[in-house]
Amino acid sequence: MYIISKHKDYYDGVVGTTGVDKTIVYERTTVMEEDPHKFIQPFTARKSWSRKDKTPFNSFQSGYPTERKSKYQANSGFIVGFCGKLYIGWKFYREIKDETGYPDMETFITYDLDLVKKHVVQKSWDGDFINNIDYILGYNPIDIFRKVNSPIFMFDTDYDRKFIQRYRRNDVFITNPTLKDYEFYKVMDSYTAFQEIQMFIGGVLGIGEREMIEVEDKYKITQHGFNKNSFRRSKSNGKKRPQSDR
Repeated sequence: MYIISKHKDYYDGVVGTTGVDKTIVYERTTVMEEDPHKFIQPFTARKSWSRKDKTPFNSFQSGYPTERKSKYQANSGFIVGFCGKLYIGWKFYREIKDETGYPDMETFITYDLDLVKKHVVQKSWDGDFINNIDYILGYNPIDIFRKVNSPIFMFDTDYDRKFIQRYRRNDVFITNPTLKDYEFYKVMDSYTAFQEIQMFIGGVLGIGEREMIEVEDKYKITQHGFNKNSFRRSKSNGKKRPQSDR
């Protein structure tokens, strides 16, 4: 697979061990959509604050409170779309002190949902945590991959958070995100990730494959050194061409 990109990701080094197959090209251009009303379904933002609004992933977008006994002060979830499947990750934030003693923030990323359950409140006014997780994991996202025309996308409910206390949640939908920033290597090693992307592009999306040009038979014959007289009898004296002695 030949990767065209301005940024590096954790699986790029596999090219050095497998070689570059230029018949499959991955143009890894990052595109970010920050307007929630323009998110691709099913990540469209809620239409209202009414409980009757059943827009998919509403509960995931608004998030769940952190348990009081947790060592973390805040949390946020994100969804990774990778080669036909959805993966759920979680970011936990903890307040620490920097070298000068000023407040700073530490971020811990996990894909272990059993661990997540221990640190987030299971029920909120938006609904049951388990039900919403099951809905996400059971959703078939193949149409989303085809719409963005990419093997990887990301829905981050709290992008680029800098402080424990925040004034607003920054929901973003990203096509071709940098997976190392979300520690996706905790889910899949670099070699497997590279192979999955290559197979998904070549098999499902069909991006970057060499175009096969069908050549008419009459041109194929000429290319092989034959012409229109190659299989005809000689017209001289109406006789066949003499055969040479062997």
